[in-house]
Amino acid sequence: MENRDDKLIALIGLLSACLVCVCVLFTMTWLSDVRHPSDQFVDAQSCYTKSDHPARP
Repeated sequence: MENRDDKLIALIGLLSACLVCVCVLFTMTWLSDVRHPSDQFVDAQSCYTKSDHPARP
């Protein structure tokens, strides 16, 4: 019975470590994105779709 408990504790520890790593990576990515805002602002008036057909007069 003790061997089974050890495996369960090891599995819980492994899953906890993975969860901590994912949280740390997510936080680092989020902070990196927040600190460096994009300098390129898109003007909604200048956005248009390019068409292959010439404009009709």
